Amino acid sequence: MKPLQSSFDALLQTLKQMDSVRAIGKTGGEALPADGYTDIDLFVFCDQIPSQSARISCLQAVADLITITEFGTEEHPHWGLVDSILIGEQEVYLMYFTQSTFSASIYAILRGERTEREQNYFYPTGRLASIQGMHVFYDPDGYLADLKMLLFVYPDSLQKAILSRCLPKIDDKEDFLRAIRRKDVLFFHATLDLAIDYFLQTLFALNRVYFPSRKRSLEFIRGFAIKPEDCEARLEQVVALGACWDTLEESYQVWQSLCSDLEHLSL
Repeated sequence: MKPLQSSFDALLQTLKQMDSVRAIGKTGGEALPADGYTDIDLFVFCDQIPSQSARISCLQAVADLITITEFGTEEHPHWGLVDSILIGEQEVYLMYFTQSTFSASIYAILRGERTEREQNYFYPTGRLASIQGMHVFYDPDGYLADLKMLLFVYPDSLQKAILSRCLPKIDDKEDFLRAIRRKDVLFFHATLDLAIDYFLQTLFALNRVYFPSRKRSLEFIRGFAIKPEDCEARLEQVVALGACWDTLEESYQVWQSLCSDLEHLSL
């Protein structure tokens, strides 16, 4: 069996041959995963999404290098029309998007029209972050290059929309105090998790960084210029103290202090 890289390169070459394909990019940078656990998300942008027969015909050119596990039949609102394949044991998802629909969604997010977390923990700003960090394999018309340029400056409209929605929700006093009175660790944890979600989105917006997801948040925060003092350590302290019923009140005191600092930074 050929190495993953050469098989992947062959797959790219055959995808480029489809008439409707106008750009191809991969999230997570150019390098292919080496851990055996991370899948490959390949964004395939098209004038119109090719029919299943056209996609089958395309993949037949590399039939000796891949295994087709599933062909998509319906477009997902977040992930387009997805075909699933294996290169050896490596999972690869071919996500087909119509350029016009995809671009419209990007503009709507930038205008601040989609700031709520959506189904399956999809953050609309995460789509912006994925495009910003996407490695481009094929872009003859400059479609992805133009999108990256569009996202270069974080718009005021998006920052204002996120701050106005998230900042008032970082401290749900009623639920926090109810959890403390009941010594209910799990209720406290659920309340804190929602609060952290809004806190992070606010903090990222203040720093004009597109919030990608809940992954690697502390790593991002370490590089932020605008943040409460000792922000990372205090966040970890809040979580640690929130794990025991007898330290819930102490955890909430640290949280309130963090929220107060963040609110002052937002003025």
